[in-house]
Amino acid sequence: MSHTGAGVFSASLIVLLVLLQGCAGPAPRPGVGLRQDAVNANDRGYHYYARGNLELAREKFAQALRLNRLIDHVPGIAANLNNLGAIYQEQGRYHQAEDCYREALKLNRQQDDTAGIIETLNNLGTVWQTQGKLRQAQGAYTEAQTLAQQPGLEPLLALTLTHCGDVARQEQRYAAALKLYQQSLQLNIAHQAARGRAVSLERLGRLHLELGDFDQAEKNLKTALQEFRRLESVGGVIDALEGLTRLYLARGDQSAAQDYGARLAQLYQALGQNDKYQEQSALLPAARPQPEK
Repeated sequence: MSHTGAGVFSASLIVLLVLLQGCAGPAPRPGVGLRQDAVNANDRGYHYYARGNLELAREKFAQALRLNRLIDHVPGIAANLNNLGAIYQEQGRYHQAEDCYREALKLNRQQDDTAGIIETLNNLGTVWQTQGKLRQAQGAYTEAQTLAQQPGLEPLLALTLTHCGDVARQEQRYAAALKLYQQSLQLNIAHQAARGRAVSLERLGRLHLELGDFDQAEKNLKTALQEFRRLESVGGVIDALEGLTRLYLARGDQSAAQDYGARLAQLYQALGQNDKYQEQSALLPAARPQPEK
């Protein structure tokens, strides 16, 4: 969730949000049900996030965090902190995002939660990479990659390999980036991780675009777009449309660039991101005049 600024979704960095059902456990029968209330608030936060309403998402994640702190439910606290960090990161509030991730990482280490540690290290890496702190980002990804070698953690290994590929691509180490993205794709296919597969294809498409292999870039980006549509992944659709717009501009296909770019601009408008809408609209080539009938 590649732009590395503060838009609604990141097109080159994947920030993990955590659904609480997997870490909260069953709601306790006695008491006032605070844990289940926290789960519900977190779910609503994810609902708003997926629809691009960052402020409402932030409010719900903060509510879930407060409820989990009231009962000292540490796994829930760590999950809520990761989610709040993701919101702050999307809003460009990087120091606040980093603070959330650091506290979540500390809690996950205390709980010896390997999956949680890997997730949070990846989130920390993305916030550092966004700020150009590539050495710190790579350090986080390297630790995550080591931990993710355990059986059962293959989707998290694939995610980490994708982020390592992002660093390599940013440093223009294209051969290394290609190998990492291909490894990530193979893992996602083997473990039937549909969204991970789409992300890997989108990354490969961007890499091939940078390498000037337009045919392979087009194939990967169009396949990724089709999969993101099926998954109803707004962020993924943005990434793929943006990549295809750049591809057709590089090819000199003004008509196709206009088509994909206009759809991307309209998506930003639907999200209420008028600044991104205006920015994208300004980049579009002028529409070709239609012949008179």
